[in-house]
Amino acid sequence: MSRTVSNTIYTLYEYLASRPGLAKAATYIVLTLILAYGVYVRFSPYWLNGFEFFEFDSYIEYWQAKYVYENGLLSWYTLTRDNPATHIFWYPWGRDIIYSSYPFLPMWIGSTYHLVEGLGLSLKQWGILQPIIFAAIGIVLAYVTGRELSGGSRLAGLFTALLTAVLPAATERTVLGYIEKEGVALVPILLYVYFYSKLVKSISSGQASRLRKTAYMVLSGLFLAMVGWLWGGYVFILGTMVAFTVVYPVLVRGSVKGEFLAYQFGLIASSMILVLPSPANASNLGIYPFNPRDLGVALASTLVLPLAYYVLNTEYRRLGLRKPLLTKGRYLLLLVVLVAGGSVAVAQGLVPIGGRLAWALGLRFIPASPLVESIAEHQSPLSSYSTLIGMLHSWGVYPWLFFASPLVLGVIGSLYFIYRGEADKLYVSIAFILAFYSYLNAAYMIASAAYFGTLVMGVFMGRLVEYLLPTRRELEDRRKGRVRYRPAREYRVVVLALVALALVNTAYAGYVDYVSNKSMVYTLKAGVSGLPYYSDSWYKAVEAIRGLPEGSLVIAWWDYGYGISVDGGKASVADGSTLNETQIGIIGLIMSATNTSEAAMLAKLFNPPAGRTFLMAIDSFIVSSDNSSVVIWPVVTGSMPGTVDIPKSVWMIRIGNSTVSYLRSIGVNASYRDTSGYLYVYSFQDTSIISPVFDSPGRLPLLYNMLIDGAMYWAETTNRSYTLKWFTGSQGLLDSATASRISESLKLPVTQYIQAQSITSLSTRPLVNDTHVKPYKVIMEPFVNPYTGQPVEVSTPDGGRGILYSIIVFYQLLPDH
Repeated sequence: MSRTVSNTIYTLYEYLASRPGLAKAATYIVLTLILAYGVYVRFSPYWLNGFEFFEFDSYIEYWQAKYVYENGLLSWYTLTRDNPATHIFWYPWGRDIIYSSYPFLPMWIGSTYHLVEGLGLSLKQWGILQPIIFAAIGIVLAYVTGRELSGGSRLAGLFTALLTAVLPAATERTVLGYIEKEGVALVPILLYVYFYSKLVKSISSGQASRLRKTAYMVLSGLFLAMVGWLWGGYVFILGTMVAFTVVYPVLVRGSVKGEFLAYQFGLIASSMILVLPSPANASNLGIYPFNPRDLGVALASTLVLPLAYYVLNTEYRRLGLRKPLLTKGRYLLLLVVLVAGGSVAVAQGLVPIGGRLAWALGLRFIPASPLVESIAEHQSPLSSYSTLIGMLHSWGVYPWLFFASPLVLGVIGSLYFIYRGEADKLYVSIAFILAFYSYLNAAYMIASAAYFGTLVMGVFMGRLVEYLLPTRRELEDRRKGRVRYRPAREYRVVVLALVALALVNTAYAGYVDYVSNKSMVYTLKAGVSGLPYYSDSWYKAVEAIRGLPEGSLVIAWWDYGYGISVDGGKASVADGSTLNETQIGIIGLIMSATNTSEAAMLAKLFNPPAGRTFLMAIDSFIVSSDNSSVVIWPVVTGSMPGTVDIPKSVWMIRIGNSTVSYLRSIGVNASYRDTSGYLYVYSFQDTSIISPVFDSPGRLPLLYNMLIDGAMYWAETTNRSYTLKWFTGSQGLLDSATASRISESLKLPVTQYIQAQSITSLSTRPLVNDTHVKPYKVIMEPFVNPYTGQPVEVSTPDGGRGILYSIIVFYQLLPDH
């Protein structure tokens, strides 16, 4: 078997070696096929969604791009709080866009649109296409960079391009309409690594001129800085280069060269200088405005360590020392002590570090605010069994071939390249390990992990294939007809099988990703529900927002702020970012107020325009109806009822509670929300859920009452009677163990249970004739099957049937009399 494999490899190798033109043409044909598939799989959501944004975050990039298109390239730098245009965000204060966003993507979209608007594309459509355009460039660059890292292997380049094109972890943020920084950052990251590899090889060869090496250094630093013009993840990637420089003396074979360290320091310094056009990252580093306590000084300070090693080890004789003062062992011990000391300093608060960064570094002992905890991207992929399985699948790990998955090969490849000690591959391996570790702590690090990971995996797979190729001695023996037994041949079958199975895993992961992408219904198309159905509710809500009186203010949960302000054209109190936790907390307190007078009092903290302030909430109901009556049921899909704001209400309450002490310190009479009075455990025969007591609206917060009242008001406007149905039964206290377990998971008190035994009905609107709020607009739209166009019929909790509806309500905040 092994001889047959070897003979086949010899024949193919000799055939291609004698025809270099054919080998090159085959390479480009395969690369073209990889590119075509990579583009197609990212474009496949179009068939269900058309040219639509992936989610709300894309709105802010579009708004900035539109501003640049209309006002000129450098107008982006005028988007401060002093610019009235920014005051539709974070009303009434406005937003410092230049210190909380990044310039490259909006400047690119807005300026290049002038070149393509004659093609009939709208600015929105041009923006929606950007992830695919940059992904296509990235796939080609993956080939180029993989080939450079491997020392010229076309196969390594093709493997890298294939993984970048197909692996779900790499495609996730580059699908059509995902106008986000992480996906576009693929291009400068690959160029940064490409020129860094050029720099390392030019240093090790000893033949390149100083000018050439300096050019590679500056170009690598420039493209690293370009990541910073795009994305806050720049600080992490810069950190990987600093970390690599610090640990390099331990990993390098032989002594550390002063020239190598000089270019490392120059690359890091040039990147930190060239990132200055991105004020947000310049501020994050503490470069401008200068702050010695920020990250830039800390990163730069750590470079003293490899410099000290070089002086006290490589150059010890120049100091008149008989032996190196700092050996590798001592240096490693010093690093361990400093890391431990740094951890203690962070834990004691001597080194300030935010909860979001702390979570990405795995420092979960640093408390994160409820706002940080609430964001799905901040959660660990290891947080539950289902998310763990999803994470493994996105890296091509399946039970039957897990040992040959790209991820496993990436880990083995990283260890192999660290052992080999070649600086460019050593850096990429360390960057991948650090990024993947951070990804396991916070899901938003997936892009960094994927981009470095595909490089490691592709180059390592190329190295494995090189092992399959015949050696010069073997070719000579074959030409002379000599047959020798070589043990290495026996392993070629194993290596060939490993590579083949890894490709099978990759292909299967790519196929599953394609199926998922083509059946994905985007957030806005799904009525913001996350369900795999269409609903026009969000688009009708946008029409309603546009129709509000000029100068109106919309108060809604922060997730929807970009849509309200950008698409609806009205001011929002929170724009979709997490810049002002206090303001988001006030929204939470408003929505969770159990009396509307307190909600109205809290809303005054925003200086709302009288008579032009509106509260918005979103969720879903099941509706059974005929010509004269409507029966409304809350939707039960998981551990809580609802699909949108009702499940999110837990975070509204928690974030609101986290704001109370500050509000009290400034004289606002805010109260903590006690959920024990209205969140109960409802026990059924085979399951339990945590739910508001929908049949007791007098105890419910404003959010739930607006949704219930809105659904009833909708029925009322169509001249039909209405009934809300929910469960009732015997009530009691939860046992202490269950209450403690719920409290630990929700961080809210839930102490009562109801043994669901019967159904209760509510036929009176809970907010009818309220003196502080009244319904202004209620949008009730049925969900429809995206393939058949038919309304989605589901079972009601009592076993009946009904149509699933999306509901978006607008309630006007009445002015004081």
